[in-house]
Amino acid sequence: MIRTDTLIIGGGLAGLSAARELRGRKKVFLAEREARYGGLAATIRKGGFHFDYSGHLLHLRWPETTRLILGALGSNVRRLRRDARVFAHGRWTPFPFQANLAGMPPAVRSECVRGFLAARAAGGGAPGDGSETFEKWSRRVLGDGISRHFMLPYNAKLWQYPLDRLTTEWCAPFVPVPSPAEILKGAYGRSRPGLGYNAVFHYPRKGGIGALAAALALGTSGTHLGIEVEKVDLRARKARVRHFGEVRFRRLINTAPLDEFVALCADAPAAVRRAAARLRRNTVYVLNLGFREPAPAMHWGYFPGAAFPFYRAGVSGNFSPFLSPAGRSSFYIEIATDGRPLDLVSAERACVKGLLACGMLKDAGRIEERLWLKIPCAYVVYDADRAAALPVLRGWLRERKARSIGRYGGWKYSFMEESVKEGLEAAREIAAGL
Repeated sequence: MIRTDTLIIGGGLAGLSAARELRGRKKVFLAEREARYGGLAATIRKGGFHFDYSGHLLHLRWPETTRLILGALGSNVRRLRRDARVFAHGRWTPFPFQANLAGMPPAVRSECVRGFLAARAAGGGAPGDGSETFEKWSRRVLGDGISRHFMLPYNAKLWQYPLDRLTTEWCAPFVPVPSPAEILKGAYGRSRPGLGYNAVFHYPRKGGIGALAAALALGTSGTHLGIEVEKVDLRARKARVRHFGEVRFRRLINTAPLDEFVALCADAPAAVRRAAARLRRNTVYVLNLGFREPAPAMHWGYFPGAAFPFYRAGVSGNFSPFLSPAGRSSFYIEIATDGRPLDLVSAERACVKGLLACGMLKDAGRIEERLWLKIPCAYVVYDADRAAALPVLRGWLRERKARSIGRYGGWKYSFMEESVKEGLEAAREIAAGL
């Protein structure tokens, strides 16, 4: 039997940050079921290409976590200004769509501007409390035109969940809401491509986004790869870990998907299990392509149109030239489902056809490498069931002096820096005896 002060489930950014903060202060046993660190912030190498699980970029906003992340990466980091676009009505316009309507056909542009101004005149500028459905919120805040031509079709693709049931707690800061002046300038004057939370981002020079997890893991102790926590009893403070047997702990930090963690807990009462069963998520399949032709001069694009099976496609080769062999570059293409499996053969054909149609790819014969990656728990669904379930789950975790953090442990829409921040905060509370 093994005894530790803190058991950490998951070696992604949240778990590694917590383990790093606890080093020298508390004994840690970190269990990561994969043979590598990073969770979904990981990089797979194939045929000389480095492929990430989707476009994982560092949007840094807090001084302490910025210092930690950039300090861990050292010289192995690049700072880039976003070049993101939207492909709609057969043409490109800068992202965000709502602030760059000049790229749209005149009739579409006029409809979007009129709809936005009408919504604002009707009092639609108030952000709301988050309980409003996304469809209602979009029409109230951005107007019918912007909703019809981008917000509703794009988010229907992304979430794979009815937009008249999807709530809006996640929207800020992820959905930029321009002012009337910005709308008008973007429609009839200068574009506003820098609007939004991710106008500037950082990315490792070498090693893909997985380089960050590797850097955070340096100097940590008690971390174990390729092992899985099979059962947890929070009341008895013990867990069963594959290859290790019983592990006794005083505190626990979970970073695995919250519903999956509850399923592991032998002492979870019926009310907690019912709450966990109310949580929903979608699944994202990511097609990575390596190719031998000049890459389009952009970072990623959004695709609201029904003709495209994917909601987003990016040029990962433009994040760093070291992701691909010399003279090559790479794409990542994202398709969401409601959990149902995807026919990868037909999906790949449709993806390539879409890349050709929008001009991102010139010649399908120049594709040299392919890799599908599946994210079973990609975006957690915000709805009334989530709002009702989380207080029950959080209350039970507090009673058991356990913490569930990160994008999936906290069951929320967040970004990598926030996972690092939550790891640090959880570790400091544990170190302080809380």
